[in-house]
Amino acid sequence: MQMGFTVPWFRSSVGDVGVAFEQDEARLLQLRESAGRLRVTGAAWCSLPSLEGGKRLESEWGRALRSAVGSGGFAGRRCTVCLPREDVFMQSMKLPSMPDAELDEAVAWEAAKQMNVSRDQIRADWIRTGMIATGDEGVASREELVIVASHQDVLDARLEAVWNAGLRPVAVETHCSAVARLLSRHHRRAADSENCRTVIEVGVEGASVQILRGDQIAFCKAIDVGGRHFDELVADKLSLEVDAARELRQARLRGDSGQTFIDPSTDRAVFEAVRPLLNECAHSVLMCLRYAAVTFRGLSPEQVVLTGSSGSEPGLADQIATTCQIPVHLDDEQDTLARLEDDLRGVLPHDPGTPGAWVAAAGMSLRGFQSQSNPESKARSGRVAA
Repeated sequence: MQMGFTVPWFRSSVGDVGVAFEQDEARLLQLRESAGRLRVTGAAWCSLPSLEGGKRLESEWGRALRSAVGSGGFAGRRCTVCLPREDVFMQSMKLPSMPDAELDEAVAWEAAKQMNVSRDQIRADWIRTGMIATGDEGVASREELVIVASHQDVLDARLEAVWNAGLRPVAVETHCSAVARLLSRHHRRAADSENCRTVIEVGVEGASVQILRGDQIAFCKAIDVGGRHFDELVADKLSLEVDAARELRQARLRGDSGQTFIDPSTDRAVFEAVRPLLNECAHSVLMCLRYAAVTFRGLSPEQVVLTGSSGSEPGLADQIATTCQIPVHLDDEQDTLARLEDDLRGVLPHDPGTPGAWVAAAGMSLRGFQSQSNPESKARSGRVAA
């Protein structure tokens, strides 16, 4: 099976089952297209036993996933998987142009070196961003790639759990590729190639900052800010257990949409606790935008879409907008996430949480859709497109 951190063209009107792993949970989502709109065919969430002392948990994970598959209402067994963010090595690199076969080997050896393991212990792939870095004198030099890799045994454990659940994995992807696909669905025409926007996905263990041109990933960088870091700050400042801090933060996220009332003094205390991390995240985004603007000609995003399970953290959008001087939105122009949330509430027997928590699973499901792209778009390499 190819470890494809890329986006092949759509194949049917019902998507794959997207299986988005975190360390202690998994979200499963399958989409279909109806009258030009994405609808939820099946969805499920399950908790997973946490790794302890290197113990292999494929059987336990498989049982939990099988239960989720049985209750989720999915059609078919094909699935696309993304690993927990902390199990994936991701790094941008500039390399001279070379045939793809040679690039495969060069990337694998470089990833093994950076991960300090032998070449045969990892699976590696790459995303060609399509951007050409310029040298000190403004002369085009080497092309920018995003290298992605995982330890083979870590990958095998997650895939074995998926097989044990009765699903058939056909590809492994990164969070960022899946999110880019979902939010590029209406930007696949050749005429959209100049539409430049930033997508920030803030997950449990970290975040990614991407700059998209049309449906192409032009820039991608991981940053070390995630929901877990917010939880730990709140727990420390308010003298709470981490689980209690997490529940309080989740209540604030629901409160922003009018679903939960939070006492104003408590809300303020939590905001003050996480303020340093909001500033840090916004500064990291600013550094990414500055780097991209200096390194690549014409890469100036017009807006930011902020998503992920912690993307709607109160105050984060405002801080990024103020620091970066760019409009920040919590959804795209087509209200993709709002519509997804409506369907999830009708399918799941429990509160789905913020719609941003489902973006990776949704993007992976789109991998199985029938292509309705413009022929001009189909002609481009799938390895550079979202």
